Amino acid sequence: MNKLSGFILAPAIKYLFVTAGVLLMTACADSRIVTLETSVKQLQNLSDDDRDGVVKAREKCPKTTIGAAIDNHGCGTQTAAIKPFKIKVNFENNSAEVPLAAFAEIQSLADFLAKYPEITLLIEGHSSKIGSAKFNKKLSSDRAKAVASMLVSDFQIDQSRISSIGYGFERLAVTGESEQAHAENRRIMAEISHTEYIDDLKWTIYTVDLTD
Repeated sequence: MNKLSGFILAPAIKYLFVTAGVLLMTACADSRIVTLETSVKQLQNLSDDDRDGVVKAREKCPKTTIGAAIDNHGCGTQTAAIKPFKIKVNFENNSAEVPLAAFAEIQSLADFLAKYPEITLLIEGHSSKIGSAKFNKKLSSDRAKAVASMLVSDFQIDQSRISSIGYGFERLAVTGESEQAHAENRRIMAEISHTEYIDDLKWTIYTVDLTD
């Protein structure tokens, strides 16, 4: 490079450095400082305690059954189903003593009554045709009372919910004079029909169509 070229390039290089410095300082001076806003306080309760997909702030039907089909307010539809419950306890001849074999069945009846405290119960006592009508009427009544007393004393069912009646041999379950027929007729009976409302469940890929 000759002296003339060096003399021309030197001012040009100096100009480039000055320009770059000015641009850098200008960029730094123009940098904007971003100020973060304070977080917004959540005023509504967005929890979903019953896990039905509807937040508590909008929930009108709490404690929805998991998997139930619900609307925007967490309320679903229900189907009424009749739930029958019956027991039958057989007694020994001329006896109103509740047999030990009947304990489990009476306990099931007590559990049902405890689950549905609005239900009242009538216990029917029956007898075979052996003996007089007067004797069997009282015997069948004593059998019904024995079971009613067990529900009250052993299972703490309120006495006001239990009533009993004796029919003697007015309502035979089995006709005939065989020992088997007589044994079948020495009984108490209790029958309940209770309407239970069951949640309609929403369809999933695991739903089984039982109508096919």
